[in-house]
Amino acid sequence: MAEPDRPTAKIEIKSVRAKITASVRETIPRDDITEALGRIYRQVGQAIDKQGLQPSGAPFARYHEFGAMVDLEAGLPIDVPIQIDGQVRPSRLPGGPAAVALHAGPYEGLAATYDAIEVWMQRTGRTPNGGPWELYLTDPTTEPDPRRWLTQIVWPFSQP
Repeated sequence: MAEPDRPTAKIEIKSVRAKITASVRETIPRDDITEALGRIYRQVGQAIDKQGLQPSGAPFARYHEFGAMVDLEAGLPIDVPIQIDGQVRPSRLPGGPAAVALHAGPYEGLAATYDAIEVWMQRTGRTPNGGPWELYLTDPTTEPDPRRWLTQIVWPFSQP
C-alpha cells in the first residue's frame, strides 16, 4: 500500500531522441552507487574538458541490470563522440518510445517512481526495451535541499 503523502508519478509516453554520450560502465555493489557516480562524473568531466568538448545536457545514470550487483553506465551527453580516455568511452542513449516520469525529491524515493512506471507498463501492455536511465536535472552541489531535487526517469519500451 502506498504511503498517503507519496505523490503518484505522472508517466508520459515520449519519443526520445538518441544522444551521444561520454560514459563509464561498471558492475558495482548496489551500496556503492553514490560513490561510483561521483567518481565517474569527475572522470567523464575531465575527459571531455581535455578534448575541448562541452556537455549538451544533464548527467545521466543508466541501469542495464539492477540487483545486489548493478551494471551501471553513467556520464554526460555530448554533441560529438569522445575519443577513448582511460575508462571513459563513447556511447549513446537510445532513441525511441519511452515512459518518462519526473521524480521530485530525494533520491531515496526514486524506487516508488520506478514501481509506478513498472505498474503502468504492465497495465498498458508495454515491455521494457533495455535499461532505464535517470537524468539529474538538479545539481545537489548547488541545491542543498533534497526536496527540491528533480530527476527524470526514462524507460524505453516496446510497443504493445
